[in-house]
Amino acid sequence: MSLSYGLLVTTPVGTGPDRTALASVMIRTVVVALVVAGLLTACGESAPPATSTPPGATEPAQETKQHVLELEVTGTATITTLTFTLDGKASEEKNVTLPWRKRIEIPYGTGRHEYNLAMQRGAGKVFATATVDGKLVTQTGGNSSGGGTATSNLSGSFED
Repeated sequence: MSLSYGLLVTTPVGTGPDRTALASVMIRTVVVALVVAGLLTACGESAPPATSTPPGATEPAQETKQHVLELEVTGTATITTLTFTLDGKASEEKNVTLPWRKRIEIPYGTGRHEYNLAMQRGAGKVFATATVDGKLVTQTGGNSSGGGTATSNLSGSFED
């Protein structure tokens, strides 16, 4: 009994040279077939991945990844006018009660974005923060006493 190339070949007792030569040819043929099959498998193209969507049906839309800009203003001041501007587009709120929060989702891949939060306020303290994707980007604070108004600004930018 002999082991050759991972195949077990038995030779019957009392065999002649013709049987040994035939076994040798068969072994070489099997080895060549295995090598060729291995090369074809390694070099061939793989089958396309199986999908659960039947032919002709539409694929479900992939969820678009978003940046999240969160603004928060806290304190004791009376905010008479709060103006939020994002990429040149402004919105304004009057007589804002604190705390004030705003959350804006912005699609990835849309470049650079600039924001500004202008707070006109009376007496008291104010503290404002801006986070992008949960990370603190900018913060500001102020305290004013007595008559008149003060303005605090929170500005920043981010990009992909």
